Amino acid sequence: MDFEFPGEDHPRRQAIRAWFAANPAPTAPQLAEAGYVVPHWPAPWGLGADAELQMLVDEEMKRAGVVPPRNPVAINNCAQSLLTHGTEAQRERFLPAALSGEATWCMLFSEPSGGSDLGALRTTARRDGDHYVVKGHKIWTSLAHVAKVGVLVARTDPDAPKHQGLSEFLIDMDTPGITVRPIIDMSGSENEYNEVFFDDVRVPVDRLLGKEGEGWALAMTQLQTERVALSKPGAIWGSGPSARELVEGLIATGGLEDAAQRDEAAKLYVEGEILRLLAYRALSDRMNAKPPGPQGAIRKMLAAPHGQRVVDLAKRSQGPRGLLVGEQAFDNGRGDGGPFGDWDYAFWFNPAVTLGVGTQEILKNVVAERMLGLPREPDPTARTPFSALAGQLRRAAE
Repeated sequence: MDFEFPGEDHPRRQAIRAWFAANPAPTAPQLAEAGYVVPHWPAPWGLGADAELQMLVDEEMKRAGVVPPRNPVAINNCAQSLLTHGTEAQRERFLPAALSGEATWCMLFSEPSGGSDLGALRTTARRDGDHYVVKGHKIWTSLAHVAKVGVLVARTDPDAPKHQGLSEFLIDMDTPGITVRPIIDMSGSENEYNEVFFDDVRVPVDRLLGKEGEGWALAMTQLQTERVALSKPGAIWGSGPSARELVEGLIATGGLEDAAQRDEAAKLYVEGEILRLLAYRALSDRMNAKPPGPQGAIRKMLAAPHGQRVVDLAKRSQGPRGLLVGEQAFDNGRGDGGPFGDWDYAFWFNPAVTLGVGTQEILKNVVAERMLGLPREPDPTARTPFSALAGQLRRAAE
């Protein structure tokens, strides 16, 4: 990859810079309409950008001091599925508000009884005329308490094996029968996670994404896309302060005078640069229409513990002062302007990053089986109709 990006006088850069000069304080809908939220998407949603143009948009947006809309589930993970699997009506209905950040999305995947086995989910969607009736329980759903749209994976065919009877839906989170309860974590901040209950929720048939039975394939693609998005150099989910900002802060505070701390910081800096280059590779793949593959598991597997080590060293470098609420490790812990730019919040939240979007153990299995070709762990339930499997589990519980 060529890392020599176009200079200040390049026509493509000048065109983007001129737009921001003409729109010095653009609204989120204006950014979305101009194609600057997802430049790599095809028109009319993006610019059909190649890797170079994508990077130029990112650079010029930062230069102009403009922060793009934050809607990670839609922009990074799930809305792309509408480009290839959604109907034109679904794209027109959901994408404008998603890309402008006006409608926050959430992913309704995990369940209390499933653990890391998403294929064992029990939430059902039963066809009833021109609606599906959804009944079940989801947990660890980020942003469900503020989301307007939920991406739901539910079981539409209980007689099919567990991975084949799943379907995916786009649902309005204010639909009658949906109850959202917050999960309070130790950060002391507003909750991110929630549990969501579905009590005979009626979802119109036209909210089915793709076809019945395609839910597993859609969900796996979305999770791989999410793992790539979360593998940027930022300490938490790819956002927030990075190892670069950690080292800058340690330099400013004299923290590198300690030889052991200096050695630890140098290693983290190298790790951060590796993640930065891997993020460029992932960006290039996206620009060249390469689908997200299992290699996303490697990036997320490296990025999550790296981020934990970054915020850990930042707080340790403060000594006893780091135990006080509100005492930021460094003034430059701005990250990407998101919530994890706060060093305190990043520190308290960071134990979750090796669990969310696939535990380290799950990611290792993905790498071992799909990349290294090692034999899969035997699963005697893989071809069993889920209705029979559910009966076995119910009898075992009794």
